[in-house]
Amino acid sequence: MTTSRSENQICSHRHSFALDNILRRLIQSPRKIIAPYLSKGDTVIDLGCGPGFFTATMAALVGPSGRVIAVDLQKEMLAKVRSKLVNPKRQSMPAITLHQCSEHEIGLDESIKADFILACYMVHETPDHYRFFQQVKILLKTTSTFLVIEPPFHVSNKDFAKMLSRAEQAGLTVIDRPKGKGGRSALLAIQA
Repeated sequence: MTTSRSENQICSHRHSFALDNILRRLIQSPRKIIAPYLSKGDTVIDLGCGPGFFTATMAALVGPSGRVIAVDLQKEMLAKVRSKLVNPKRQSMPAITLHQCSEHEIGLDESIKADFILACYMVHETPDHYRFFQQVKILLKTTSTFLVIEPPFHVSNKDFAKMLSRAEQAGLTVIDRPKGKGGRSALLAIQA
């Protein structure tokens, strides 16, 4: 999912090296960021997965009995994820599904119910935050969580507050504001 060409441009696959490199891994460890929310056997969704910065770590954390769904708008990003997963040295991996969304629709089957959903550095790229959060809510179990992380260099505190307001209007509630996630972050769940 992406936005209009104006204020919230999508990060092109041509710049994917900036999204997954050794320096970023040192500053923003995928394992430290998502491990507290995942368990063996979970179904997890990596929304706006880009080149797969979190995807392989998700797979390792949920184990072979889990399921990972990596979603991106750009087929080139999904190809990068696919190439990372084709590694003969990898241990037993969970089922990993690569899914290309459209600009306005996540497009996953509504019967999928995730234990955890991650949207890192991508919600600001969606054209309609309210609609996006409505779609995420459909994919969540009533007991699951959704972690949103937004880059402070693109999203101001004011804009992040507006984003979270749209999430609440869509039926999600902020249950935590975790620190140390590499940006402005909020952990959300379905409103009771």
